Amino acid sequence: MKRYMLVLGLLVILGGWGCSMVTSGQPIGDTPVVLDHVDWEGTWTAADGGPVVVRVEDARKGQLRLAWMEGDREMALKTADVTLLKTGTWHFANLKDQAKAGPPVYLFARVKKQKGLLIIWPPRPERFARLINDKVLPGTVSKEQVFLGELGPEHMRVITSEERGVLFDWESPIVLIRTGDR
Repeated sequence: MKRYMLVLGLLVILGGWGCSMVTSGQPIGDTPVVLDHVDWEGTWTAADGGPVVVRVEDARKGQLRLAWMEGDREMALKTADVTLLKTGTWHFANLKDQAKAGPPVYLFARVKKQKGLLIIWPPRPERFARLINDKVLPGTVSKEQVFLGELGPEHMRVITSEERGVLFDWESPIVLIRTGDR
């Protein structure tokens, strides 16, 4: 589970965020981040995880393919597709949860790429839950999941302005370091 967090390191999301997660029925962000193969492709590593190999699948659509090894005894190659979207100056990494049957469910995080570093801030479930319960954001809240409904421009403004509080975990980001070129 912790390795899948590393993966959402371009979306590093599933494990380690406590009992509940923030998810959405659609990717978060308005427009694709146009990717440069030279800046993104290669091997990225987090301090507490193994390497993740990143390949740009569609630069204009902000689509990446991630690959990593999982398992201690029975090693298996795992992959995930991540879409990078932006709203204003904020970039969001979105990962479709393949484990869920039915309508799509997306995991997401705020991301920022600097030279040789990728910084990932996961959403804070309790903060998003409060905004949903206060009817500021659309969605539903359960013990296991905070699910965002369809977000309009005003909702995205609330998320990116932080006028209603800090919605992402600024204190404990996941940092990936580029350790190898393509």
